[in-house]
Amino acid sequence: RPIESAPFSFSETDALKSSRKLVWNDDFDGKDLDRAKWRFRSTMNSSDCLYANDARTYEVRDSKLCLHVIPSPDPAKRCLLSRGVATHETMGFKYGYLEMRAKVPFKHGAWPSWWMTATPGLRKCDWMSEIDIFEVFSSKSEVVANLHKWGKWNAETKKSEHVMLPGGEGGSDYADRGFHLPDPAKLNDEFHVYGYEWTPKSMSFFVDGLKYCTVPIDEKHDYSPKPMKGMAGHHDFHSVIFNNEVFTPAHGWGPERCELRPEDLPIHYEIDWIRLYQKDGEEIRILAK
Repeated sequence: RPIESAPFSFSETDALKSSRKLVWNDDFDGKDLDRAKWRFRSTMNSSDCLYANDARTYEVRDSKLCLHVIPSPDPAKRCLLSRGVATHETMGFKYGYLEMRAKVPFKHGAWPSWWMTATPGLRKCDWMSEIDIFEVFSSKSEVVANLHKWGKWNAETKKSEHVMLPGGEGGSDYADRGFHLPDPAKLNDEFHVYGYEWTPKSMSFFVDGLKYCTVPIDEKHDYSPKPMKGMAGHHDFHSVIFNNEVFTPAHGWGPERCELRPEDLPIHYEIDWIRLYQKDGEEIRILAK
């Protein structure tokens, strides 16, 4: 069952960082998003939302990246928000310890995430890996880690082939990949540190220095041999993404219980910093400057 109100200790992540060196980071201390590190990218989409990457939907303020979802000026749309903020064109990495500090929105209708997909141009597997370091599924206190495989486009179903590691995504019954943070009443005013360790054998997920979940990614733990055989995609270079999405009817997926209501807006997601630590044998590619 998901871990609830576990005692926090920084010892586990301190050890991970001490064995590595800092190779890439952003403290968001400029006047705008550093376009040598980040680009806006259409990572998720809903036809009943209005997307604009401007001062209404994001800002770099007080050394933080702030993503906002606000009421839409278009009465035909539910809300106004930015596209995903991603490193697809600027950085890809393979293995290491990635950590960020953020004030994440835990409220009805909110779908904030910190995730990764295989880096275009560096991908070798014929199916695409997706690693959700965490998502919040319209929850007051819970983050969830997920792994996905994405394959070919199916013209009949008008969907891509898709397989998800069993036992995840947006419910209270997914066993061991959800973490409940303590004191839900304070969460929308608090910053917490979220971490992710990726090795050739496993992926581990952390909140405030505490490891709450590990997923093996070796070949014997292939979670769907058909139609996407193997675990190779989870060993490709990956890029980092932040989304401040919301659940609306046109998103194509989302439990009805999560659907955004007018009173849920605005929704704010503030990222304080992000840091990648690596050691010998763990790789990074800087793709654009």
